[in-house]
Amino acid sequence: MYFPSKVMQSRAVFNAQDMDVVSFNTEDGLELAAWYKAPETGKPIIVLFHGNASHMGISALKVRSFLDAGYGAFLPAYRGYAGNKGKPTEQGLYLDGRAAISWLLENGYEQSDIIIYGESLGTGVSVELASKYYKDVRGVILESPYTSFIDLAKRTYFWLPLNLVMRDRYESIDKIADIQAPIFIVRGAKDTLVPPEMGQRLFDAAKAEKHIKTLENSGHNDMHQNGVDQYIMHFVTGL
Repeated sequence: MYFPSKVMQSRAVFNAQDMDVVSFNTEDGLELAAWYKAPETGKPIIVLFHGNASHMGISALKVRSFLDAGYGAFLPAYRGYAGNKGKPTEQGLYLDGRAAISWLLENGYEQSDIIIYGESLGTGVSVELASKYYKDVRGVILESPYTSFIDLAKRTYFWLPLNLVMRDRYESIDKIADIQAPIFIVRGAKDTLVPPEMGQRLFDAAKAEKHIKTLENSGHNDMHQNGVDQYIMHFVTGL
């Protein structure tokens, strides 16, 4: 289910020399790594929860235009990723996400300073955090979001009793209505990993202020080569 990048990436390789390497601690005793850059005065900070086979380096590329515009960024690595100890699980990643936000709150940020950004796998973490624990964040960005892991698995293993055997479910479709912050969903029309209709279902279920953008020429992993930054920037500057 999980495909972690096992080693810490080089900040120089991913044009992130202006970011610091920091550590944060989870409730169950893990010390995890993140890349961090503070925002300019008055600007929010983006916390990006990366995808399944992704890592902090890819996250740094995704937020580069925001860093250059004066926004801050906090790019955590999950347990079992980037050399961190532990084994990824749904509940474990939720603890990692809460610990990342807690680090910011402990270091002088308010929830209203924070924009939660989830990519693929990270959208499940983001929806969990924004729907249950951090309802006062400034905004929520969901890139290539799925309704649930069970829905994804049914596309391939449709003959299995997945409701009985799957422990990690990430059931965002049941939680998104509880998010109170503005939501921006972006999806690729040619995405073969996460069907774009899942993004539409999440959009329809959301009750907060919401926006959706479909990139007609994008699949799952090429949105940033197809101009997604400009649409996310438009959402962020309007918050």
